[in-house]
Amino acid sequence: MQPEIKKIPQQLGQYLYQQINEPRLEAQLILNCEDKGLLECQAHFKKADDSSEQPITVTDEIVDLFNTLFENATKHQPENWTRAIFTINRQGQFNLNFERENTDDDVITAQQTY
Repeated sequence: MQPEIKKIPQQLGQYLYQQINEPRLEAQLILNCEDKGLLECQAHFKKADDSSEQPITVTDEIVDLFNTLFENATKHQPENWTRAIFTINRQGQFNLNFERENTDDDVITAQQTY
C-alpha cells in the first residue's frame, strides 16, 4: 500500500518526536542515496542543554517512508539528488533539504520549508 505523500513529513516528525525523551533543540533524519543500490539512513537529535548530538534508531519502515518521499520529490528533476535531510525543531516546524554532489566538489542544495 502506497502511503499518502502529503502525510509522510508528519509521520517522520512524529517518529522522531516519539524517540526523544528529553529536551531537544532539533532532530534530523538523513537519507543518503549516492549509491542507488544502497540507502543509508541515520537520525540524531541535538540536546537542549549542551547541543550534543545523540543518535536515534531508524526502523526499516521509516527508511521506506523517507525514500518514498525522496523519490517522489525528485523523480522529475534533471538534477541527480543524492541526499535528503529532514529537520524538525522543538516547535514542530520542519524543513526538507535535497542535496547533490557537484563535480566541482560544491554542494548544491534545494530547500523546501513548511
